Amino acid sequence: MHPAAGGAEKHLHRIFGKIVEMGHTVVLFTTTFPGAKEREVVDGIQVIRKGGDLMFQLTVALNLKKLDREFNFDVVVEDLNKLPVFAHWFVRKPLLVQMHHLWRKSIFAEAIFPIAFMVWFFERIIPFFYRTQNFVVVSPSTKKELAEIGVDESRISVIYNGSEKPNFPGSADLATGIAESCENTATPYFIWLSRVHRYKGIWTALEAFEIFSKKHPEVQLKIVGGGPLLKKLPAWIKSHGLDGKVKLTGFVSAARKYELLSSSLALLQTSYKEGWGLTVMEAAQLCKTTVASDVPGLCDSVRDGETGILFPSGDAAACASAMEKIYSDAELRASLGKNAKRYAESFSWEKSARETLELLERTVEGSVRK
Repeated sequence: MHPAAGGAEKHLHRIFGKIVEMGHTVVLFTTTFPGAKEREVVDGIQVIRKGGDLMFQLTVALNLKKLDREFNFDVVVEDLNKLPVFAHWFVRKPLLVQMHHLWRKSIFAEAIFPIAFMVWFFERIIPFFYRTQNFVVVSPSTKKELAEIGVDESRISVIYNGSEKPNFPGSADLATGIAESCENTATPYFIWLSRVHRYKGIWTALEAFEIFSKKHPEVQLKIVGGGPLLKKLPAWIKSHGLDGKVKLTGFVSAARKYELLSSSLALLQTSYKEGWGLTVMEAAQLCKTTVASDVPGLCDSVRDGETGILFPSGDAAACASAMEKIYSDAELRASLGKNAKRYAESFSWEKSARETLELLERTVEGSVRK
């Protein structure tokens, strides 16, 4: 429910909500935000909120043992994003470390140097402070990156994100129509869908569209999502003569998101780094292909030449060229979209939750044997 929640939070919600449905107790300890309740139950998950982002490591240190006394955990999951919290230092319970991706050098494109260096440094020491713990990641790319920094591959499991059909009032008709034909008429616009951060590659998307637009002035780009860089975009758009061609929607509801996706030509996914790319699967469920950066995570969720087109990260000219292929070849666009939908339907949150629960049980059993 955090206003800055994104794909990682959706993953946590879907996986552990399903585990609650399977009969288990799940407690989420996380940061608070203005207007939030300190304790509430969300889809069966007992959510406890304290403190802010910057001091969360200290908040965990001060509270985790108290929470263990209250709930008597069988296993703890540390959702490691940017900075480790070293949960195994504070409770002597089996620990599973959940990760979506490593930032590595890409963090320097997102944060100011002192913060970026701290994230980079803490990632480098993960193998030294998590010597025996099991890891679960969402893509082969992240497993490879963890192994490269020194984590033993035998301790890294890959459990993919799930994929789901649109679920909102009126979505049944939309999903049925697309499932029957996958030949829906596209409106001449590309869609970029994400939180508007630097590492999401927003400038690459805009520069690529500027190149593409010179030949195709009839096509628009819709930027869908909120975020810290959104307020900087209007000036750039105006200065580059793209008024009326680039539309900023800001944050939209799930229903509106799927409506915009379903009428688009394709999704642009220009991130420098992703764990997987949930938006790729959201588009794919609507028979939409994706033009994506060839980076860890996205190279797993997009199969180049089969479900979408990959381009070298940050290369606006290459991105524009891929957009040209998608726009000028309706047959290719339809084929990639159909393949993307088939690929997306091979994943489910139910399967991911079952695999996660089995891994948690093995983690507990392994600890008992030790």
